[in-house]
Amino acid sequence: MRIGIFSDVHANLEALEAVLDFLRTQGATRFICCGDIVGYGPDPAACIELVRSLRGPVVAGNHDRGVLGRVAAADFNRAAREALSWTARQLADDDLAYLDSLPLVDRFDILHLVHSSPSAPERWDYVFTVQDAGEEMSFFETCVCVIGHSHYPFIVERRQTELPRLVGNYSTELRPNAKYVINAGSVGQPRDGDPRACCLVFDTDARAISFHRVDYNIPKVQAKILRAGLPEFLATRLSLGR
Repeated sequence: MRIGIFSDVHANLEALEAVLDFLRTQGATRFICCGDIVGYGPDPAACIELVRSLRGPVVAGNHDRGVLGRVAAADFNRAAREALSWTARQLADDDLAYLDSLPLVDRFDILHLVHSSPSAPERWDYVFTVQDAGEEMSFFETCVCVIGHSHYPFIVERRQTELPRLVGNYSTELRPNAKYVINAGSVGQPRDGDPRACCLVFDTDARAISFHRVDYNIPKVQAKILRAGLPEFLATRLSLGR
């Protein structure tokens, strides 16, 4: 089985559609979302509908909770607060109920799923470094924990007799007696300098995980952001991948 994994859609419908089309060409038949369906972008309701239609595991992100008022507004920067306020006005009760139903943590096959950190998913801490990832490995029992939140894709591996290490490429076979923290990057607002949407393919038979980058119509999304009256910065950064 091949599983398509993605995170941090941030209401970017064009990026989400492009990613799902790509993942299907790679043979993905199941899909997982590691949170932040909404926030920042111009199509929150359509993205919720599309993610919901996949009927796969989805965990809540801080923006998903923030639009419900379950994360304090002070925890977001100005642009994020403006976007969350605008987003809340675009969503129907059914959309909000769906976001409210999402768990902080889930599990599928050998995958532990959480948006931020497995040690404290409700605190929305960031896992940035190899050391951070290594410390988090004692907080999940499965082989692999997939996260999002920082919008920076990476794979950190730790074998029982070794220190955690950053896997040097974006494709790896899962080794016996090893644990992994894998950040799925971002579909809708990459911040690693590559503006293309990011996603993962997990081949359960080969026990292999690979990153992929997908082009999408960035100018179209930027125009939507500006028409909606959202902060211009949210449009500009899509071209930069920052």
